[in-house]
Amino acid sequence: MYTLIFMSSSKNSVHQHTINRGHILFFFFVLLLLCLGGIGGVNYGLFQKQQRTNFEEKLLANAEKQIEHLTQAKRQAESELTDVKADMEDIRQMTEQIQEALGILGQGGGDSSVPWVPEGAEGAADTQQANAPAMGDTSEDTHEKQESPTSSPLKHEVLRLHNYISEHQKQLDGHPSILPVKLEQEDGEKHVYWYSSQFGWRTHPLTKKREFHQGLDIKTKSGVPIIAAADGTVVRAERDGYFGKTIEIEHEGDLFKTLYAHLEDYAEGIKAREKVTRGQIIGYVGNTGRSTGAHLHYGVYDVQKEQWVNPIKYILDQQPTLSP
Repeated sequence: MYTLIFMSSSKNSVHQHTINRGHILFFFFVLLLLCLGGIGGVNYGLFQKQQRTNFEEKLLANAEKQIEHLTQAKRQAESELTDVKADMEDIRQMTEQIQEALGILGQGGGDSSVPWVPEGAEGAADTQQANAPAMGDTSEDTHEKQESPTSSPLKHEVLRLHNYISEHQKQLDGHPSILPVKLEQEDGEKHVYWYSSQFGWRTHPLTKKREFHQGLDIKTKSGVPIIAAADGTVVRAERDGYFGKTIEIEHEGDLFKTLYAHLEDYAEGIKAREKVTRGQIIGYVGNTGRSTGAHLHYGVYDVQKEQWVNPIKYILDQQPTLSP
């Protein structure tokens, strides 16, 4: 048994309470339960906080992974877009070359299979000669094409066409197939022309004798630029007693030759062994040599046939603006 005494300082009173061992044990048991409950509550709160922290960390880790995945996907998309842009630029450039080549295809040319045999200037011609050579058949080409791998099917297909056109580009460029005078000038001025004397038998305007005219006389204004009918090499740029100032050009690996006569003058840099390209200015229309007026005498020589042929068959880009 235990006695608890409580004394009041104000009233001088004393209170006694008697407690036994059971009460004390009960008190300590309750106190222990309270302590254990408090500790348990604190631990539970810490556990819940740790759970929430772990969950948030997992969410953050997942979010970081998703961000990393999206970043990688963005980089991949940017890289693919760059490749696509590069492919499209390559396709655009090849398409421009193809369009240019197809424009030349539309102008035609001569027989690409004939070899070149050197020949002198214009002379007497056989009355039985053909007016034009046969056109080359490029559709029978059976050579295998080397196909370069590309990163896109579209580019691959365009590249195949580009390679095909490029393979025949030089051959096509070497065929005389355009009107050899430049009618439209840079300042917008346009000149008219007509064929004053066709290829074939005629009465010579000076001698009045019947003879075979082995070229085409293109009548136009004096000083109009004369252009090369095809890619080639100048073999002669000099004055001739009959033709006056004359230019001869070999084309298509020495398969054709074109003649430009009665020139007023030569373009700068035009001389023997000089390379020229289709459409390049080589001289100017004049009246030199045995001529009755300003015009261009234009001739096309077929080496395989060893004869001059009708140039009109090789002028596929224009028709006369006047026909007297």
